[in-house]
Amino acid sequence: MKLYITSIAILLWYNTTLAQTKLTGTIHEINSKGDTITLPGANLRWLNTLQGINANNNGKFELPITNQTNKLIISYIGFNNDTATIDTTQAVANFYLSASKNLKQVTIVYRKLSSDYSYLGAIKIETIGQRELAKAACCNLSESFETNPSVDVNFADAVTGAKQIQMLGLSGQYSLITKENMPYLRGLASAYGLTFIPGTWIQSIQLIKGAGSVINGYESFTGQINTELQKPDVSERLYFNSYVNANARNEYNLNLAHKINKTFSTGLLLHSSFNPLKQDMNHDGFIDIPTGKQINVANRWNYYTNKGFEGQFGASYLVDNKAGGQNNFDIKTDVTQQPLYGIGINTEKIDIYAKNGYLFTKPETSMGLQTSYTQQSQNNFYGLSTYTGLQRTFYANYIFQSMINNSNNKYKLGASYLWDNVVEKYKIYNFKRIESVPGVFAEYAYSYYTIFNVVAGLRADYHNYYGTFLTPRLHLRYEFTEDLVLRASAGRALKTATVFAENASLMATSREFYFNNVNTNMPNGLNPEIAWNYGLNLLYKLKLKQRNAQFIIDAYRTDFVNQVIIDVDADTRKVLVSNLSGKSFSNTLQTEFNWEIIKQVDVRLAYRYVDTRSQYSTGVLSKALLSKHRAFINIGYETKNKHWQMDFTTQWFGKKRLPNTAQSPVEYIRAEYTPNYININSQVTYRFNKKFPLDIYVGVENATNYTQPNPIVANDKPFGSYFDASMVWASIYGRMLYGGLRFKIK
Repeated sequence: MKLYITSIAILLWYNTTLAQTKLTGTIHEINSKGDTITLPGANLRWLNTLQGINANNNGKFELPITNQTNKLIISYIGFNNDTATIDTTQAVANFYLSASKNLKQVTIVYRKLSSDYSYLGAIKIETIGQRELAKAACCNLSESFETNPSVDVNFADAVTGAKQIQMLGLSGQYSLITKENMPYLRGLASAYGLTFIPGTWIQSIQLIKGAGSVINGYESFTGQINTELQKPDVSERLYFNSYVNANARNEYNLNLAHKINKTFSTGLLLHSSFNPLKQDMNHDGFIDIPTGKQINVANRWNYYTNKGFEGQFGASYLVDNKAGGQNNFDIKTDVTQQPLYGIGINTEKIDIYAKNGYLFTKPETSMGLQTSYTQQSQNNFYGLSTYTGLQRTFYANYIFQSMINNSNNKYKLGASYLWDNVVEKYKIYNFKRIESVPGVFAEYAYSYYTIFNVVAGLRADYHNYYGTFLTPRLHLRYEFTEDLVLRASAGRALKTATVFAENASLMATSREFYFNNVNTNMPNGLNPEIAWNYGLNLLYKLKLKQRNAQFIIDAYRTDFVNQVIIDVDADTRKVLVSNLSGKSFSNTLQTEFNWEIIKQVDVRLAYRYVDTRSQYSTGVLSKALLSKHRAFINIGYETKNKHWQMDFTTQWFGKKRLPNTAQSPVEYIRAEYTPNYININSQVTYRFNKKFPLDIYVGVENATNYTQPNPIVANDKPFGSYFDASMVWASIYGRMLYGGLRFKIK
């Protein structure tokens, strides 16, 4: 008999400190009529090991991952045994077996889906894989969500080029943004840090909405965005990427990986980008995209031993310089020696990390230690105002995990320590804080077959300013049928606001900061931000015209106990900063439909409704510059021979509330709401063959050339009292053409 094994690997969560702990999925048979049925009791075993498992009566399995091999033997009565190569950084593999009387060879087809949702776990996780990232230019992390409806990415202002994300109706500082499950974009990095991770460095991105795991800390309000970088032991030996666009922005990336021996492998990641051209497409006297350059280098080392020890360590260094402002502003001349308004943003960042673990012989038992040190310095000027910042952070996290009697009862125990030294200086303000936070945590996971799952976690942390506080998190999952799953989550979060870095766009204005009702015993005079998040998720898999489809509903609410309120509505010349006095919340409802409408053509439709309101000095107002309604369409096509890939994304944004400008002179007054508008992006990629592994891609952003009129208030008087470049709600550049190439050697 011929055995066809089609392994569809769906990228999921990097669940532990070092790698996936288990591979889950279902084994099916495709019978002579073409029908798909599950195979109960099929056997899976890692090659040359004693580690294996039998699928249950529904064909489902959970197999602990080993670091001894990535070869998996699949066997079933009536079929010949055969071996599939598994990418062990993935968490799900579904196998389809079919018998043929005529052919004797065995063919294995291994296909990764570009983006998918976890199905078996209690925590809902969406993974964006490399195929999904390749649908757009994705020059850095901020541009990796252009084909994703869950995350909004917008320019923060009209002069710095900085981008900010929003998830569940709240700004990016309320999402825990991690790099390989360690804190990354926090504090100073929240302003410009989304551009600090080049797109070609990314292996996958995992999105969790709502309450995450207590293992990763207490700062996740609206969810977690985790970025996994290229692993030297499984990535290409050489990966080169170049990019250029109509603004003359050009980027060059080189990834190198080398397996030294059975134990050690190393990778070198290199990035450089340049923006040399000044362009003022809207003729407002200010360049639309700042000039500048970025140099980014990272070195990674992985090791695996046959004695249970494994780990990785490495370091990275970044320097990023940007210059913007009026057309003829000279960055080389002191700002006080010229009459023009200019902006300079200069960043230097160092990261050092280590992740070490030990796998015990007892199944499901391991321990690991994560450690990292980050240092970032910021030296900026906005017209005649200067901002400097320095942040030094040390983080350590120890995790032990095992099971009680069987794999249906698992637990994780651990302890963490966070040391954060942050200094911010802006105009008359000189803020300093040193946070020291030791903590312990426990998490218990129970599974009743694949029908019911619960993950309950609790953290206890001692903060040198806030004292002892608890962080509970709960996740529930119930499987109504094999294709219909309901999840619920709830959890608490806490963070310290880094006021100026988290609101850097307001420094590109003439507004003065005023701090009201301060608490002198707290960092920056402000109480910690605290909120509860509650969520429901429904995932339904179905067949339409014999093709796979998904229907997803997300509903989340974030309720603030305390929030740092940034009020720009009370006075157009002021920024009022205070602790919350009243209510603040965000409600989000999102529906999504994915379907392979015809062979090789995937369609993703989504609609999102957001209601975010806070108590300001003038009353309860909706969040400014946020669309309540957003619709999304993505169409992807890939030819059968995989030479051509075409993607088309359309987004419709409903009206957004603008900050109140009624007190301004008549020529500077803006409307209360923005108009609706549509943004269209598209990209075409051509791939050569395996003998010549080159991809060439061309694309367009903002294809309709829709731009925001007059994005800068008082652009004629940048040193006046009403200058404001922060009211950006749409593109300011217009249509952007780009092209590039990718070359890989495996």
